[in-house]
Amino acid sequence: MRTLLSGGVVVTCDQNWTVYTDGDVVLEDDLILYAGPRYDGEYDARVSAAGRIVMPGLINAHTHTPMTLFRGLADDVALRVFLEERVWPREIKLTNADAYAGSVLAATEMLKAGVTTYVDMYFFEDALVQAALDTGLRAVVTPGILEAPVWQPILGTWEQRTARVLAFCRQWDGHDGRIHTGLGPHAPYTLPLPALGEIAVEAQRAGLPLHIHLVETREEREAFAERGLGSTVSALEQLGVFEGAVLAAHCVWLDDGDAEVLRHHRVGVAHCPISNAKLGAGIAPAVALLAAGIPVGLGTDGAATNNSLDLWEELKVAPLLSKVAASDPTVLSALQALAMATRLGAMAIHQPRLGVLAEGYKADVLTLRLDDPAMVPLFGEQTYMDHLVYAAGRSLVDAVWVNGRQVVRNGMVLTVDEEATRHAAQRAAEAVSERVAR
Repeated sequence: MRTLLSGGVVVTCDQNWTVYTDGDVVLEDDLILYAGPRYDGEYDARVSAAGRIVMPGLINAHTHTPMTLFRGLADDVALRVFLEERVWPREIKLTNADAYAGSVLAATEMLKAGVTTYVDMYFFEDALVQAALDTGLRAVVTPGILEAPVWQPILGTWEQRTARVLAFCRQWDGHDGRIHTGLGPHAPYTLPLPALGEIAVEAQRAGLPLHIHLVETREEREAFAERGLGSTVSALEQLGVFEGAVLAAHCVWLDDGDAEVLRHHRVGVAHCPISNAKLGAGIAPAVALLAAGIPVGLGTDGAATNNSLDLWEELKVAPLLSKVAASDPTVLSALQALAMATRLGAMAIHQPRLGVLAEGYKADVLTLRLDDPAMVPLFGEQTYMDHLVYAAGRSLVDAVWVNGRQVVRNGMVLTVDEEATRHAAQRAAEAVSERVAR
């Protein structure tokens, strides 16, 4: 099936920041066949993109989708309180059906905001996959692995959990061309260091990425140092954790020399500026990481610490926080931020065929309306990209294709019933809270 998206402003997000102000994009099955000026070849279906920007789908590099069920229940508290008092007591009461309802809600929210790929770390991984399949999103599912007394009756030991996660990955990796998998050891503070080393070896042996929370808070860094282990990044390097493909979420409190370690091992970083700000965790050194040549993507984190899964907000806040932290408005440009949500985000999550409109890349595309006061005036190609970062938002997302299939039209999700999705998530959230209260 060959679909022509015609007559739009094509923002390719390639390395040269090529823009075609009267351009076409052709999708053939699950790939982009063409992106450029007017296309003269054959096609099976034509969709007018006049009055719209056509661009790569956004990439949410770090989230926990079922946590939409906890939205609003853990506001204005520290991370320890968030985890130990507000979230973990509810998580252990979840069912597969609850996790599915929360994940479908999250996927629907992301699709309406133009997210086409997300990296998910959670439990109930079969429910996560089913939610991605049903909604039409591209998902990198990295089931969580941790060692905590409250979770052991459910997950078993970390060894047992790792074995199950590997079996899950063997079953689902590559399914439908949209399901990608990996291992999700939660963090250095929820697993013994030897366990992290062994999990990394298993991931490398299976050729799978590893997704981990890394130095999100000052307290985490200081507690690690107090054990006489020095830098968390250095300790993980010595264990061989970074020998394979790794995505490290947060990286707010890095030590001197850590960035060079991450660069050397081609570790991707998921920068979650709003979640980190809401928790008072700090501002990740995105400027320094980018300058070091480290691929940095943008993540929302879970809906309990954000509270939205709107990547447009991250796209705007990320450069603003960096400018404030440096007292310098030039340190992180709109183009760099846009790359973090698209091309660099794809590199960070180790999916290099995403995030660019060019032949051979995956057909993950969105269109965004220009008929809004916030998108006026326009002065040239650069203005389109500046407006995408500083003026656009989810309300302008008009259509979305994932893997060549249209999943959003006129701002409405085509794959699931939005009203039914909201009601199911509301019922699940209430049921979980009732179980906790018993």
